[in-house]
Amino acid sequence: MEKTEQLYFAKTKQILDKKIQDNTAEKQQVDKLLTLKKKALAENYGEESRGDDLSNSFEVLGQLQEKSEDLYLEGRKLALQAKNPYFARIDFTPEKSDKNASIYIGLGSVIDSNKKLRVADWRAPICSMYYDYNLGPASFKNGKDVTKGQMTLKRQYKVEEGMLLSYFDTDLTINDEILQEILSKNVSIKMKQIVSSIQKEQNAIVRNDRTENMLVQGIAGSGKTSIALHRAAYLLYSHRKLIKSSDICIISPNNIFSSYISEVLPQLGEDNLAETTLERIVKSELHRPVQPREDFLDEIASNPKQEFLNEISYKSSYEYLDGLLRFLKGPYLETFQPKDLSFVVKDDIKGNKETVEFPAEQTKELFFKAHKGLDLHERINKIAWQYAMYFTEKRHYSKEQNTALKNRFKNILYTFLPIREIDKVYQIFMAREGFTANTGNEIKYMDKGTYLAIKQFIYGLDHNFNAKYLIIDEMQDFTPVDIYMFKKIWSCPMIVVGDMHQCIEKSITGEYLSLTADFLGCKLLELNKTYRSTREIAIYANKLVGLDNIEFVNRCGGEPVVIKTENQTQAIKNYIDKECAEFEHIAIICKCKKEANAVYNKLKKIMDCRILAEPEDYEAKVLVTTCATAKGIEFDAVIIPNASTDNYKNTIDKNIVYVSATRALHKLCFVTDSNPTIFTNPLEVING
Repeated sequence: MEKTEQLYFAKTKQILDKKIQDNTAEKQQVDKLLTLKKKALAENYGEESRGDDLSNSFEVLGQLQEKSEDLYLEGRKLALQAKNPYFARIDFTPEKSDKNASIYIGLGSVIDSNKKLRVADWRAPICSMYYDYNLGPASFKNGKDVTKGQMTLKRQYKVEEGMLLSYFDTDLTINDEILQEILSKNVSIKMKQIVSSIQKEQNAIVRNDRTENMLVQGIAGSGKTSIALHRAAYLLYSHRKLIKSSDICIISPNNIFSSYISEVLPQLGEDNLAETTLERIVKSELHRPVQPREDFLDEIASNPKQEFLNEISYKSSYEYLDGLLRFLKGPYLETFQPKDLSFVVKDDIKGNKETVEFPAEQTKELFFKAHKGLDLHERINKIAWQYAMYFTEKRHYSKEQNTALKNRFKNILYTFLPIREIDKVYQIFMAREGFTANTGNEIKYMDKGTYLAIKQFIYGLDHNFNAKYLIIDEMQDFTPVDIYMFKKIWSCPMIVVGDMHQCIEKSITGEYLSLTADFLGCKLLELNKTYRSTREIAIYANKLVGLDNIEFVNRCGGEPVVIKTENQTQAIKNYIDKECAEFEHIAIICKCKKEANAVYNKLKKIMDCRILAEPEDYEAKVLVTTCATAKGIEFDAVIIPNASTDNYKNTIDKNIVYVSATRALHKLCFVTDSNPTIFTNPLEVING
């Protein structure tokens, strides 16, 4: 190892250690002062409140608290940097210059006492060349300026716990040897940051223009979720004066997945994003429970009636969305029948009265013509405001009374609708579409978007879901009505990621993707390389769904196998003991909850295992779960029990097998006590 490299690393580490010491000392000082100020305020509260000094005291406390939090975040990032100061270096010579610059690339920038940059943040414009170019001509863009030149060296480092172990030079974008080493490691309980191994096609998404909407179709294991999170980190760096972590919202599939991705931003030195689910939004707006996706998929997997599948298919179409909007904006709006409104504003002892009249025709003209094109609640708001302002302008009411008057008008205007209960409007629409409406209190999974759209159209939403950037994950699980509501709720730029091949309950075509991209105003991008599974697992899974244009990292492992046995429980234990001893996370992925509970109740008698129901369960080595819960997560090994021709036989079943199989990094095994499902052809069958 070159002595100059050792010295550079040691000096950088020394600088970081000093920064950590300074940060710790400053935070202790600020926290001490904060404690003293709080104590002083508590002791002198009565005296200060009488002297009107409270606002100044609270302002000082707020400033100290904010400073303490900033120092905490800075200290956390410095600690991360000290463990791995940098992971790469590029040497670059700009055009018309003979000065060759060495740029060390790390998690964040490191500046020495002389204001010299020793390590550049991976998000800095010049660092994009590391991800985008091999040796030779290269360029980077900083704002509108483009700098061209020659990349003369690309070096990658192996660093562990603050120790420089090795490095080597390469002319590739990211050396395949390093990538294979990263991918061959066991799964951790949380998704990890991947700044040292971001690929060129992924980097283009990460650094895309902030205002451009993107829809990313990425196959299983292509890193789409991770890339969306790294894009958030990039935006927080490149637009730090405009965006903070709480300004970026991610729509997650469930709380287990949310927990799984919760360490990516902190590993990059950033705070976690605001996070929610569509189910949570519907619950907060309708004040009713919503059927979880896991229960919905259980219903399909256990009893896939064709009539139900046809309903799902239709409700998953843009035709259904068009039908809902036509109904709300047409037949339903036409039920609005205003009446003459008359208000006495003054009367005297002689019985003389001064009245204000709002004829029915005037209200009708405003509702159907002047405010045409608006949602119902917007029309009513505008008319109510206009009528209330008339009284204020005529000085019958003060400005302070105006809001109450407006609300009174709103209540009156809503009475001109013969049906205004959300449930009844939903039932009428369902009947028009030929469906039986759900009458229980729980909103069915496929109807959550419909309920929310009706609520929004008639009354608007009660909550404000502000965001400056939106990330929508698992796009394929949402219906066009759901997507319409995302567009209604958020008007900010967004990145939408998903995989059409991982949709279980319906088939998604390329045409549907294009329609969705156009509907959202998104640029459609594709990621066709998988970095998760071994070559053998990737080939099997891709053939299962007819994918033949997929690339993968050439990381080899054992072929997926089928074990045919009279005792599945014992066979699962034997396979784990023999083939998975070195692994940290093994998933037994079942078709539905009922099956998962049955497998778990048998398996727990002979080995340690856990049902994956809460985020903390993911820490266990052996997990029993369902395909719906495991979606988006990865495991060292996956075992699919009850893989018989009776249990897995239709298109829904094939989708479940595909999603389950693509969760596996290193090993994939099917277990059955009868004839194996056709979806395991042509895998080797072992009698055990």
